[in-house]
Amino acid sequence: MRILKIIRNFGKINKDYYKYALIEIILIIAGILIALEVNNSNEERKLRKEEKKVLLAFHNEISSSILNLNLVNDKKKGVVNSAKEFLKYTGPNGKWDSKLKLDSLVYHLATSGWRHVPQEGVLNDIINNGKLSIITDEDIKSQIASLPKAFSQILENDRVNRLNIHYNIIPFLSKNTSIRNMTNYVETFEYSVNYLDYSKFEFNNNDLIRSKEFENIISWQSQYHKFGIEFLEKLKIKYLDIQNRIEKKYPEVDYENLSKNLDRGVWN
Repeated sequence: MRILKIIRNFGKINKDYYKYALIEIILIIAGILIALEVNNSNEERKLRKEEKKVLLAFHNEISSSILNLNLVNDKKKGVVNSAKEFLKYTGPNGKWDSKLKLDSLVYHLATSGWRHVPQEGVLNDIINNGKLSIITDEDIKSQIASLPKAFSQILENDRVNRLNIHYNIIPFLSKNTSIRNMTNYVETFEYSVNYLDYSKFEFNNNDLIRSKEFENIISWQSQYHKFGIEFLEKLKIKYLDIQNRIEKKYPEVDYENLSKNLDRGVWN
């Protein structure tokens, strides 16, 4: 009887032990899960904080790029308008009868290698350092990822255009008109004077606009600049779309103050 009693008491002790052990295990697991959840929440908060920091910096960078883009686009449109003015008078019996100075329009042809140089510091950081993965908005992420391709298309267009200027336009203008005279009509520099006075050589404006080669040169250049304008306008739409999406994501931010101290960008 005593032995049976001992066995029953031992079984009771074991049941209590297992019960307490099971509760302790459950509490430990619950504690671990809570700790993991807290840690995950902290990590998520850090990622969202980093995402906001990156996107606002990129918004600011885009504003700087748009300044350069607008300047370059205006210059390209000026080249196209100059070509249109020339083409009014070209032909076998062409006569220069414009109210505009021919030399000033020649300036636009000779110095028409304007190119958009986007700011890419934040963009490169996002793409090259894996920060694209922390952006939760799939549309913003997709637009950012597509920018390098858009840049390469624009740079290729500008590269071909500049080759045409250096190998075709400048040599032709050097033989048929005054490069020196054109500097008297447009001032572009901040720290030096563009003015070189007038050439002592004689040039006949009518000979220039009666040239088939001249008509072909300005027609080709005008068309290529139209391609460039098209690329830049589409890039600007992409820029503004990204900014609008960022502004909707963080409506509490004062975006006017965000862009106060923008770098002017590379002008040419």
